[in-house]
Amino acid sequence: MTGLVRWDGFSADPRRAEVAGIRAGDLDRETAIEALREAYADGRLDRVEFDQRSNAALAATLLGEFVPLLRDLEPPVPATRSVREEALRRYRRETRDARNGVLAIGTLTTGVWGATAIADGSPYFFWPIFPILGVGIGWLMQVVNKDDRIEHHERKIERRLRRHEDPPGEE
Repeated sequence: MTGLVRWDGFSADPRRAEVAGIRAGDLDRETAIEALREAYADGRLDRVEFDQRSNAALAATLLGEFVPLLRDLEPPVPATRSVREEALRRYRRETRDARNGVLAIGTLTTGVWGATAIADGSPYFFWPIFPILGVGIGWLMQVVNKDDRIEHHERKIERRLRRHEDPPGEE
């Protein structure tokens, strides 16, 4: 699951004050590095920041030192949303973006058609119908296949969740 830090992958949860002073082991460092790798792969860290945080994780001697390196990589929302709610949110955003694409293409091409028709002195064939229909079909497919699209997003989210829940070395 993109962006989730596996706090349970550490020998003890470094966020807890009573274990923050316990010495870190190699597995703890590797858990932190893996979370940083995923954040870098997701584009949430640039190369310089990835290198800085990775070096700090490798140099960490206490569990509490991992918290400032990883805390801002935790997603604010998915932990409180169900998979279905997140899939619905993604579907709505995807459908809204497709609709906005139709409106943008329609506005742009109709404007060009109108300007050229005025410059020519008379209206002629309404050619913008073709790009509008082309983009509109994509939007229509989003709406018609609503259940399939939501299921697609659910599968994608669940696949990411499973990928992170597998113990290290068993992927």
